[in-house]
Amino acid sequence: MNPPLRVLVIEDSEDDCFLLVRALKRDYEITHERVDTADSMRHALLEKTWDIVLSDYFMPQFDAVRALAILQEMGLDLPFIIVSGKIGELEAVKVMKAGAHDYIMKSDLARLIPAIRRELREASVREQRRTAERELREQLHFRQALIDAIPAPIFFKNVEGIFLGCNKAFETFSGLSQEEVVGKSVRNFVPSLLAERLTAADDELFSCGGTKIYESSIAFSDGIVHDVILYMATFNDMDEKLAGLIGTIVDITERKQAEEKLRYMSTHDPLTGLYNRAYFQEELERLEQGRQFPVSIVVADIDRLKYVNDNLGHAAGDELIIKAALTLRGAFRAEDVVARIGGDEFAVLLPSAGAEVVEEALRRVANKIASQTADDHRPVLKMSFGAATAAKGDRLEETLKLSDKRMYQNKFMKTHPLAKD
Repeated sequence: MNPPLRVLVIEDSEDDCFLLVRALKRDYEITHERVDTADSMRHALLEKTWDIVLSDYFMPQFDAVRALAILQEMGLDLPFIIVSGKIGELEAVKVMKAGAHDYIMKSDLARLIPAIRRELREASVREQRRTAERELREQLHFRQALIDAIPAPIFFKNVEGIFLGCNKAFETFSGLSQEEVVGKSVRNFVPSLLAERLTAADDELFSCGGTKIYESSIAFSDGIVHDVILYMATFNDMDEKLAGLIGTIVDITERKQAEEKLRYMSTHDPLTGLYNRAYFQEELERLEQGRQFPVSIVVADIDRLKYVNDNLGHAAGDELIIKAALTLRGAFRAEDVVARIGGDEFAVLLPSAGAEVVEEALRRVANKIASQTADDHRPVLKMSFGAATAAKGDRLEETLKLSDKRMYQNKFMKTHPLAKD
């Protein structure tokens, strides 16, 4: 049984159309319609589905070039073959350049069936290609819609480090549109040192394969630095060759800030901003195991703080505590650990510091206290001090106790000036 073939014949001669259809019926089950004007051709294309168009070249009201133009205007990819009794070489070249697929002389219809078979195969290949491209576009659209729905920034790169795509979250995170990202490398968006580090991480992943997770800091066009975790994995092409990497970014800036805040709060006194007793104790133990001897310890206490609290209020007492903290912080070295270890008591750890360093620091403290200006409405800062120095092998806890003892001796001598040691 012959296969069906739906043929639109553009021909002004009924007899020539009859001969053409008869030639086709030897190999096909023919369904056909003859048209000879532009309007009738458009109507036929709109009303029915066709497999092929066979067109005469010259007609009184129409011609093949105009017929081909209508087919193209309507967006129909049908095989278009000229079947003419009189067409010159120049006309044939013209219509072939315009998009006709072949031309056959009416006197040589033996070539028609092979030409039809060839063009039907070619049309089928083109349709399969269009279908594959359409399916690919749909897959890409689905993939893009899928990753756009993910709230984490996602990006794709090829093995040269060129961005292939990203999602909406990446656009929001980076401040760059997908059009600005695709075709560029990270060197186009971040400072050179950071770009070198990120590129080195990519290269390491490409050389080892698999996945890679690491922390980094990154800033894009807005200049805002983000602490991030980068999750990256390689992917292969259809031939199982390395094609690139896909990465996602987790912004941990707020988490890091919260961790820093918690770390600060766990090691610092909330009123003065100095280190707290817990941190001081940790440093005491660390220095005892280290090599920074001699280690000196200064203990300081605010004089008459209870009197200030009872008579001027705790706000005035807090002000005095803050003043003491600022005085101590400004008098000791940057490497010294200045801590508030009690309500009115402070302690300072001085690594690699002997008695001379301590005496010089206490001299600076005394000068700062002496430089205060008297104010009837504000309490004047007065402090008592005790200091001791430990050599290698000494217990720093004992040194702290000795410093504390000497501080109380100093305070006692202030309140009992006639007392003897």
